[in-house]
Amino acid sequence: MKRDRPVFSRSALLLAALICALPAGRASALRVEHISRVSPSSGKTSYIEAAGGSVLVGFRNGVSTSAAAAQLEPAGFSVLGTLGRFNWSVVGLPAGMGVQTGLDLLKNYPAVEWAEPNRVYRAKKTSNDPYLPRQYALAQVQAFGAWEYETGFSSRVTVAVIDTGIYGSHPELQGKLSGTSMAFTPDFGTPSPNQPPTAACGHATNVAGVAAAATDNSIGVAGMSWGARLISFKVFDDSDCFSDCSDAMGQNSCSTSEVAIAAAVNEAIPLHNTPALGKIVINISLGSSGGCSNPLKLAVAAATGAGLMVVAAVGNEAASVADSPANCPGVIAAGATDPQDNLASFSNSDFLMAVSGLTAPGVDLFTTALGGGYASVSGTSFSSPMTAGLAALLWSAKPSYTAAQIFDLMKNSADDLGPPGPDPSFGWGRINALKAMRLAVTGSTQYAGARKAVAYPDPFRPKTQRLVSFTIPGEMTASGIEIKVYTSEGELVKKLDSLAWDGKNEAGAPVASGVYIFRIKTDKESAVGKLALLR
Repeated sequence: MKRDRPVFSRSALLLAALICALPAGRASALRVEHISRVSPSSGKTSYIEAAGGSVLVGFRNGVSTSAAAAQLEPAGFSVLGTLGRFNWSVVGLPAGMGVQTGLDLLKNYPAVEWAEPNRVYRAKKTSNDPYLPRQYALAQVQAFGAWEYETGFSSRVTVAVIDTGIYGSHPELQGKLSGTSMAFTPDFGTPSPNQPPTAACGHATNVAGVAAAATDNSIGVAGMSWGARLISFKVFDDSDCFSDCSDAMGQNSCSTSEVAIAAAVNEAIPLHNTPALGKIVINISLGSSGGCSNPLKLAVAAATGAGLMVVAAVGNEAASVADSPANCPGVIAAGATDPQDNLASFSNSDFLMAVSGLTAPGVDLFTTALGGGYASVSGTSFSSPMTAGLAALLWSAKPSYTAAQIFDLMKNSADDLGPPGPDPSFGWGRINALKAMRLAVTGSTQYAGARKAVAYPDPFRPKTQRLVSFTIPGEMTASGIEIKVYTSEGELVKKLDSLAWDGKNEAGAPVASGVYIFRIKTDKESAVGKLALLR
């Protein structure tokens, strides 16, 4: 009779036991099967993707892993490993058996409480578009003003990026990495050290830069939280991905599985509130269609129950239902807005957004890329780390707060862009870093820009500050936003297409030092302000 094996531990002895229990010679790419599902309400058939060769099983209370294995082994099933904290196991299927067949058979065993597919998760990314003024998004969410209160260095907070692996040599990221980065195989979630971290493709590197790229270092881009640390939890296989996250084998695109994601969550939980890493914010910019499965629900519940915060991308299919794990209980779902503060054309919506959702800029974000460079990227994959980065910034300012209190700060300070109040598209609204920080520090979101039109920073020095952002008074918030910049003599300098200005005129030439007038107009009313520009 086999003994129970707590597999996903960092103990070398237990890890060796797991490796010995796995089948020899794993394939270079995750094998994907399509499983049909019929909606009980509509009768329509849909499909989910599942990793072939294994399923996820929860055994009944009082049934040990060894007792369950004794029931299953005569039919060719094998217990490959157990995530003890979540109380479920990975069960290998007999050679040649399909996932659906295996699920149908397993559900008939007395030891089995539930059996579900090991669903496939993919990096949530749309095609790149030409970017607007670099990092307009930071101006849009008023990060510059928030940084006047907190830059993330007050207390230790770490963003754990469960993704394709961060490129650890990037000059904007290597100094932020914690030294505890890990890799997990997509098929069974087997853990191994991955420090310095390596990248299966560029997705995680893009994500990490949005959340916490090194800032105020005279190079490259700025992350939302200057001081947040990073952990790379790589859940993709190098041999399965090209650098742009496309398929290296011509069959299965760069993908991972539920068990790998859960194994990474399992690794993150004991790191929370440790002296080296402090608070842990998990970012999952990955998604799979369908509801939150039992295995992932248990993993997320264990993480949030331990005090961690989990943020996930809502998905890019322009669908009326959120991807998993964004739709799992306890997860903050992040949708995307565009430079005009509209809902991004690809961003999913869901009634759950009105409960636990926020939006953040997710179109044309300029961020870190493979090889030490930079790229413009779009997708809810990148609104998610912007949200996670703000959570890290706030948690640094308020280390005694719980994850729920940090979310309260974010949702109660968000700019309401949709129908009044929380809604399925924008959730609680588009994040506003300045208002969130004001709420954290002073207990109120009110500041000068909430009463009149103001520019920040003022004076504006384009050589060092890159962008000046404009604040729309709360009572003016509406659609049809138009901002025009004039000279003090009334000559039009530029009509803006976002809430930020780079100090250039319509021809793209830098304007001279001086005082400039700006006029903000919405469908409701207009306001005028002025700023000084210094070269």
